[in-house]
Amino acid sequence: MAFSLVIKIGGEGGEGVISAGDFLTEAAVRSGYHVVNFKSFPAEIKGGYANSTVRISDEKLYSTGDGFDILCCFNAEAYAYNKKHLKLGTVLVYDSSDFEPEEHEGVIMYPVPLSDIAKNQIKAYITKNIVALGALTGLFNLPVESLKDSIKAKFSRKGEKIVSMNYQALEAGINYVKENLVKKDGFEFPPPIGLKDVVIMEGNQAIAKGCVAAGCQFYAAYPITPATSVGNYIVEDLIRKDGWLYQAEDEIASLAMAIGASFAGAKAMTATSGPGLSLMSELIGYAGMTETPVVIVDVQRVGPATGMPTKHEQGDLYHAVYGSHGEIPRAVLAPISVEDSFYMSVEAFNLAEKYQMPVIMLTDAAMSLRAEAFPTPDLSKLNIVNRLIYNSEEDKEQKFIRHGRFLRYALFTEDGITPMGIPGDPNAIHAITGLERQENSDPRNRPDIRTYQMNKRFKKLEKLLEEDYDRFIEIDAPYKDADIGIITWGLTASITKEAVQRLRSRGLKINAMYPRLLWPVKEDVFEFFAKSSKRILIPETNYYGQLATIVKDRTHIRPISYNIYRGEPFIPKEIEDIVDFLMENQEITEGRFTPEHIYGEKAYGLI
Repeated sequence: MAFSLVIKIGGEGGEGVISAGDFLTEAAVRSGYHVVNFKSFPAEIKGGYANSTVRISDEKLYSTGDGFDILCCFNAEAYAYNKKHLKLGTVLVYDSSDFEPEEHEGVIMYPVPLSDIAKNQIKAYITKNIVALGALTGLFNLPVESLKDSIKAKFSRKGEKIVSMNYQALEAGINYVKENLVKKDGFEFPPPIGLKDVVIMEGNQAIAKGCVAAGCQFYAAYPITPATSVGNYIVEDLIRKDGWLYQAEDEIASLAMAIGASFAGAKAMTATSGPGLSLMSELIGYAGMTETPVVIVDVQRVGPATGMPTKHEQGDLYHAVYGSHGEIPRAVLAPISVEDSFYMSVEAFNLAEKYQMPVIMLTDAAMSLRAEAFPTPDLSKLNIVNRLIYNSEEDKEQKFIRHGRFLRYALFTEDGITPMGIPGDPNAIHAITGLERQENSDPRNRPDIRTYQMNKRFKKLEKLLEEDYDRFIEIDAPYKDADIGIITWGLTASITKEAVQRLRSRGLKINAMYPRLLWPVKEDVFEFFAKSSKRILIPETNYYGQLATIVKDRTHIRPISYNIYRGEPFIPKEIEDIVDFLMENQEITEGRFTPEHIYGEKAYGLI
């Protein structure tokens, strides 16, 4: 039977809750295990409830599960947030110098004076999180040497004195447990199974690494939660590759800079969140109209307006697909995991460069901070696509020159893709404006030219659907007559994968489809998948069911939409429960459902 252990650490922002989870994640990976680390923190600069949930297993993980096995509370607020989830067989480790919990039947509780040990024994309150890790190590046999390796890697730049102090804090937590507590639970970290060739990355870090691997040379952005760390992660790699990073005065300027850099010949990008994407709408249209490659990463957060800046939602799909006045070709991608974020970032640049258009990649606040261990990417095996650039030596017949003018927007190509001219090339001189134009880039308002140029631009999407679409669609459909077919995207897809495994283990016939390319839509692929299932379910973390709406608009499918919009991702149990609900209610074939339909007044007791 597979080993799985979920440890949740909660406390106040600034107490080291997140870094404690990071240390635990690193230690587990160093011991050879699969790890997923979900982090959540408040929008306040300091204070507020924060938590880190680390799931460890000897098998591949898709989520942090439905709850926790072990809860470690740094303060009373963390306990108040989580006490409803304490159930028979779970363990509570708490700071007894801060609060005393009420009794919970069947819950094993271990009091550890974390604050007192840090203040009075180590003489540094800041080490409270390391004391807590020591207590967890003493109770559950966490790999102490791996923890020490992680601590040393983190603090070695601050000097041996700081490393030694944190070692003392770790040992103090271990010793307190050994001297004062009697173990009453059955949870124990298993022996190390050997370090694998893996990397640990957060979602935004994986995006940054993937973009650099794709050849990104220019990054411009304005700071916005939760996208800012993409720039923090990418800057050093860009500098090493003689690239450029600019902090613009606002989101509009950041995309304008990226478009300008791309026009000059650089692979360019920006990263933002929903409010910034709103501001960029006109320039997204400009990039589509001028056929300029650019990558826009949208780390979605709860909206509208300021909303909940640090929380999860999948609410920007409509905007990514339809935003901008008029109609332009674009591609919209959505990775489903941290590992996927790396490879989809490469693909975002490939599509932008090949088809000379804006590509929007949708990730989200939860995935931006989620940490995973995955196999180290082999950069030599990446397929890197570069834009088609005009070469006068290859254009012997001067197909792209007429009356001495470069035909940047020539109409005769079958796929609508024409060579780009790099500024400074005397053989490729052309203007670039947001106006409709004729082949040589001169502005024109004629009906025939407008029609021809629109057709030229949208031919590129036809080619994309023909040549590149299939590799972005993951179909897991072993049944010809499945009870339910699930279509979903982004982080919800990763969580759904675990739910599908559970449902199949119970004998239910479940097919699943996980599109990474959400726009353009290849209708026949969706239709073919739908034929394998009696009913189609589309779970999403938004109010309207945005992918479900697009599927209804573009196909004959009439799905059942299941929506949450609470600021947190689904847990696998919720996907299981909606499927069970549908199995009990065979008459339901379409419509929109929320947790209230399944759980009634208890709908929000799950999270």
